[in-house]
Amino acid sequence: MPKLLYLLRHAQSADKQPGQTDKERELTPKGMQDSLKMGTYLLREKILLDVLYTSTANRAQATAQFISDTLKLDNEKIINDDELFQASVRTFMEFIMQVDEAYSHIMCVGHNPVISYLSEYLCGAEIGDMPTASLVVIKFTVNSWKDITQGSGNLQKFIKPDSIIIE
Repeated sequence: MPKLLYLLRHAQSADKQPGQTDKERELTPKGMQDSLKMGTYLLREKILLDVLYTSTANRAQATAQFISDTLKLDNEKIINDDELFQASVRTFMEFIMQVDEAYSHIMCVGHNPVISYLSEYLCGAEIGDMPTASLVVIKFTVNSWKDITQGSGNLQKFIKPDSIIIE
């Protein structure tokens, strides 16, 4: 069964405040709005996720929560993973290759620059710097996450929140 990977950059976050760690940064009102827009888009497109992995940074977790609330995902389908916070492309690849084979539609909420780099690495498309709350959908015609390699995916969609119209 083909595998679909949804790579989502966390939504816009506030600048780091004095005494605050990078992980503690929160979403801005625009970040919240864009997260809701993306969740609404995914719901409208009838996207079904088997699991949603997210970085443990507050801004990524909040983005993931907006998505999961909109899609009405069960809480056990949301997995926080500290490895995704400052992951390299190599770390992300190792993470993806260990995904349970029962899952064929997964989302990872992470950070730039790795989300942009990983997207380009996997599908060979020129994506550039993904804006906050942007989504890349990559399809793989493999039966195992372990078989995913550089350039093995096909870019299906690159969605920016500003291009989504909510009626």
